Amino acid sequence: MKIAILDQKVRKNLALFKHLVKQQQRKKERFYQVAKKIYHAYVNRHTGELQFAELEKKELPESDWKSIVIQLRPTEDSQTFEVLSEENEGCFEWKEFDPEAYALLSKTIHILNQLAYDPKMGKNPLWVLRHVAHLEFELTDEENGKRSLIHGAWHSVNRYEAEHLLKGRPIGTYLFRKDEVAELLEETLNELFSFPITCITLTYSDWDEKVCEKTLVYKNGSWLIYDDDPTLRGPTCPTVKELLQTLGDQIQSPLLR
Repeated sequence: MKIAILDQKVRKNLALFKHLVKQQQRKKERFYQVAKKIYHAYVNRHTGELQFAELEKKELPESDWKSIVIQLRPTEDSQTFEVLSEENEGCFEWKEFDPEAYALLSKTIHILNQLAYDPKMGKNPLWVLRHVAHLEFELTDEENGKRSLIHGAWHSVNRYEAEHLLKGRPIGTYLFRKDEVAELLEETLNELFSFPITCITLTYSDWDEKVCEKTLVYKNGSWLIYDDDPTLRGPTCPTVKELLQTLGDQIQSPLLR
């Protein structure tokens, strides 16, 4: 399922939870038969940003972070995500949180519950977790709702079809897609890092009608060109547009849909 989340902070919370569920899936055989329904987390008292105990290895200061429990529990006709106090797994008090933090976490849980609701399948917690694990985010400009560069030049095609689209185009014409290399790299990197990684393919026309490709990696709010270094220590840029500018004349014009 694909959803568009315009609020970057909400999207980050959801992406991190999806990352946790998928990591559990990779680590355990028959994951959905033994999957956890309780998730120990930390919420920032000022921003509402989430971190999960299973992913975050460093100690977080109690002055800024509060320990909570996110639980998936059954109701009469579905499964519901709810936030509990870690101390007694009872009602959660919001008095010590800024209004912004309360609003952000409320939005995050609300969207999770929208994903969990289904008249036929919603009663099955395994279906809910599978739904979360396979969630996809639309590649949109989250800050102002306008169509982003990636979204505009995204083509769901294979290599052969990409070459056909770029045939006869000026040098430097490019498009975005996701090939098997990007898919495998994304899966590998997500096993190594505690935060979600996204990989996409940049396909562009070069000299002598040659079509070339590079894999772009998105991590923690920045982009880089993958250079066979799994530590991802290469130079980064805050936006794809700025990253493409580092390639100079190789990249000129997007092939828009």
